Amino acid sequence: MGLLYSLRQAAKTYWRKPPLSTIKPRAIHAHTVPPSNEPIGLIAGSGVLPIRFCEAAKRHGCPPFVICFEEESDKAIESVAAGFQWLKLGQLQALCDYFRDNGVKKVAMVGGINRRKTLSGIQLDLRASALLLRLRSGKDDVIMRGIAQELESEGVEVIESTVFMQELFAKEGVLTKRHPSAEEWGDIEVGVRALRAMSSEDIGQLVVVRSGVVVAVEAVEGSDAAIKRGGELGGAGGVVVKFAKPTQDMRFDVPTIGERTVQSLKEAGATVLAVEAGRSIFVDEEKILLAADQAGISVVGCKPLIQSI
Repeated sequence: MGLLYSLRQAAKTYWRKPPLSTIKPRAIHAHTVPPSNEPIGLIAGSGVLPIRFCEAAKRHGCPPFVICFEEESDKAIESVAAGFQWLKLGQLQALCDYFRDNGVKKVAMVGGINRRKTLSGIQLDLRASALLLRLRSGKDDVIMRGIAQELESEGVEVIESTVFMQELFAKEGVLTKRHPSAEEWGDIEVGVRALRAMSSEDIGQLVVVRSGVVVAVEAVEGSDAAIKRGGELGGAGGVVVKFAKPTQDMRFDVPTIGERTVQSLKEAGATVLAVEAGRSIFVDEEKILLAADQAGISVVGCKPLIQSI
């Protein structure tokens, strides 16, 4: 009874803020780079991209102060951060306090969070619990915008995750030696239409298409598992299409392609990877395209669904 009362009281503190369902997502793509010597905050998910962000921020003269998550963030990030603190998922108050105490006014969110882990074992503090009560939604986009709003209430602006890494965006056109066949181009179109149709439901950023049929859709399992399932269901020759949602807030969860993605394509027998030019990023483009060429996989940068602002 005491805990429920506390949660309700905490929630009342935030009811004055507009419900997140009424806040329109922003297709931020302005690339406003913070001035040199200004500390930059980073909420670091999994993978190598948070490390790349820190390295790029330091080259620009912005010391990175990093929130790392246990069982998610790479410990190697400690060596490139100006400061860091390890937290458990759900410690929202400690996260806000850390950035405030280090004079951080701008924060980026980089790297993934395993959605399956967030469905069990997450430890919410009072502020995070109040936020989820207010959001009344488990959708990734809504939760991320809610966290951004909490930071902004503390005077901290959440900026685009690629602000220091514009060179990582995929270019338009066929990027590999192998070009898609006429049938594969048709499957790309099927995949793009499917992703456009699903965009409002926060289902995922990737589909696998085989002979005009969508055989797999990314859900909470992530891209690699969805690619594997597509190969199991559709067989070799699948076309993988990965796009940002038209309403994607480019401050977080930008579609990302890494060397592991190409390995997953190869293992699934996929022959094409189609990504959205200007709204998807390659962690290491040269290595990714070389691996794709060696595997006989075509990589295509498609015209974006929306124009950058």
